[in-house]
Amino acid sequence: MNRLQVNLNRVSSSSYEVFIGHQIMDRMALLLSRKGWPRRYFAITDSNVSALHGERVLAILGSLGLQVEKLEFEGGEARKSIHTCTVLAERLMEQGADRTSALIALGGGVVGDLTAFLASIYMRGIPHVQVPTTILAQVDSSIGGKTAVDLPAAKTSWGPSPSPRRC
Repeated sequence: MNRLQVNLNRVSSSSYEVFIGHQIMDRMALLLSRKGWPRRYFAITDSNVSALHGERVLAILGSLGLQVEKLEFEGGEARKSIHTCTVLAERLMEQGADRTSALIALGGGVVGDLTAFLASIYMRGIPHVQVPTTILAQVDSSIGGKTAVDLPAAKTSWGPSPSPRRC
């Protein structure tokens, strides 16, 4: 397993670690427990990824005593919306998530962007961990601190734009 420290703006609070390795999902609980992060996690995932990895991730995290609950939404780019974010925020509130909780983005770019956005607005910001499950998410949406949801008038876009397209 390799560890990479990403320092943003030379401020430690803006820095984060990236762990890369074969079967790293199996070591996720150990990495999280060693960091002294919260003991209560909410795994945010879509229906497609949940079917592939959901129960395994819950079991892995539970094996070290970490409390984790899964919040699932229907998969697809159309779900990367303010509406989905609001529904997930309400579910977090119903389940008692607080500032000592953390989110785990388990999935591809849609899940990663949506979870990071949700973490940034929930209770004025709670920690989150990206667990990308696609190659594109591993090299794009899970790094660099980007968060986004699509607006009804426009999908998140690349490059400069005179009108805001990202939330």
